[in-house]
Amino acid sequence: MATVLFLHIIITSYCLKRFFVLRDQTGFHLGMNIVMLTGGFSGLITGIVLIDYFPFYFVWMTIIAAVTGALAGGINGLFYDGQTGLTGLANGFMMGLMGPMIGAAAGGAAMLAVMLEAVYIFLLMLAFTTAVKS
Repeated sequence: MATVLFLHIIITSYCLKRFFVLRDQTGFHLGMNIVMLTGGFSGLITGIVLIDYFPFYFVWMTIIAAVTGALAGGINGLFYDGQTGLTGLANGFMMGLMGPMIGAAAGGAAMLAVMLEAVYIFLLMLAFTTAVKS
């Protein structure tokens, strides 16, 4: 599970760098979708992985996951404009609140985190192809 979180951090960091370069070519609606994607999945995957490792610290893992998602969404959103930054902040925060709940309900199923990371990578590739075209 730690490998999934490490992979997620590496992929998200690379994508933030690439989306920063493409921000002038990206339209408003696509930018909003990209921000919700990065912030939401960052909070969700962080929450699922952390609650698997620290199941008795539910409140702290929820706070860490919510802040992580909010930071990822907010920073990526500020590439575009303030409204997109606020949307990314709110979406990342809400998904960070839900991540530990889903992870606790899944009962440490590593397959859930791997599947979500695969979906995240697929959606990022789709976002990259549409960002170049827009």
